[in-house]
Amino acid sequence: MQKIINEAVKQLISIIDSKKNSKKVAMQFVLEELDAARQGNDFVKDRIKSFYFNETDYIGAMGRSWEDVDGPTGPQQFLVLLIMQISKEIGVNNSAIVRIYIVEYIMYHYKFGRFYVDEEIRLAKKPLNLFDVIVDDESLLHPNFKHLLEGENKPVRDVISRWASGFEDRDNKFNYEFQTTFNSSFWEVYLFQCFKDLNLNVDFSKASPDFTVQASNNEIINIEAVTANHAHDSVPEWESDELKENDEFLNFASIRILNAINSKHKKYFNTYSKFDHVNGNPFIVAVAPFEQHMFFIQNNEAINRVLYGQGIDKENGFTEVKVPFAIKNEKVSLELGIFTNDKYKEISAVIFSTMGTLSKAITQSSLDRDIRSSRYHAQKGLIIEIKENDKHFETHLDGLQIHHNPFAMNKLSKDAFDRYEVTHYYYDIENKSIDNQQKCYTMISRNSWASTSKNNLARR
Repeated sequence: MQKIINEAVKQLISIIDSKKNSKKVAMQFVLEELDAARQGNDFVKDRIKSFYFNETDYIGAMGRSWEDVDGPTGPQQFLVLLIMQISKEIGVNNSAIVRIYIVEYIMYHYKFGRFYVDEEIRLAKKPLNLFDVIVDDESLLHPNFKHLLEGENKPVRDVISRWASGFEDRDNKFNYEFQTTFNSSFWEVYLFQCFKDLNLNVDFSKASPDFTVQASNNEIINIEAVTANHAHDSVPEWESDELKENDEFLNFASIRILNAINSKHKKYFNTYSKFDHVNGNPFIVAVAPFEQHMFFIQNNEAINRVLYGQGIDKENGFTEVKVPFAIKNEKVSLELGIFTNDKYKEISAVIFSTMGTLSKAITQSSLDRDIRSSRYHAQKGLIIEIKENDKHFETHLDGLQIHHNPFAMNKLSKDAFDRYEVTHYYYDIENKSIDNQQKCYTMISRNSWASTSKNNLARR
């Protein structure tokens, strides 16, 4: 059966590429197939959930077709005739499964849905040259940056350089900071590629906040990036091998995330609120945790404590529990749940991810690595996979969380970040509950490693 699938895919690609606007034809073909698959068997209906298309993308697609897609020489007619033929041999249900696999291969070839990678290299007036070392004193180079300079990591450097293409170095210090402090600059470069994937145009004429973007509906959104870093008296994530116990781990993560958000909330009053392009428009804090060893395993647990004062009791059936405080230095109580009242109404939303790490760049490269990932499924629960890098697929936006502040002065619409793999969180004020809108097969966590390497950086 695989030979039939391979030959069908080959023929379909030939047909599609013979058409004018072939990529548009390919996309319409896929959308029509997904529209039809909604009426398929249980396997097919579940499979299309893993393709990273919102239902609004494809419902009704069959009624929007044209001759290049549906005509006698189009891909749709070829596939329909093929499926009719093989269904006589293997049955309707099995032929439907073959059909959806053929569609998946077409998606892979044209890089649609969960296979999407924006490979465009943008030009900038003052482009970044992240890996041209400009620091004279090698001792000042950050360990994570030095790791990237190793010969085998050139494919990863190429991916990060692509992310950074089009980024304007407005203050002539970004390259230096990337090489010496790394994590905060890396997070900005990761975010910049997110905005490109979301077709959000960055206005580099605005010096601050970090990003002023314009959505397709002309909405202006201001985004300030920040990282939750180690405390002055704690061991940095790139040096430590010690993993804290769960409660201590999440408590520390919550403190550092809260501190990072607080710093930008204060800066809003002191600086950003004075700018015309900020006033009256959504203001977002984009925070990433790099505060301790294995920071990336916290998923959404610490951010849920910080924003909603809620956690999970893992020893009691994973029930939800209130976590109203974090304890700093074993004696100072810090109030959590900052989105459960109007004290932070100036912040429209928080962007958060534990997956904007070096491993994200690895998954977009040809580097030989093993990838362990966990995905969400409403019925199946946690889906855990271990695959070789060339067989693992995730988009750049996979793992991105948008937490909307219900008390925001300037609310953020969902439209600007409306992609299947982006998870939106809302807080129900009346019921005091979190509405987590994560969709099936989207990523919860991921890490990578080389079987012959013990370097902790490879596991991020």
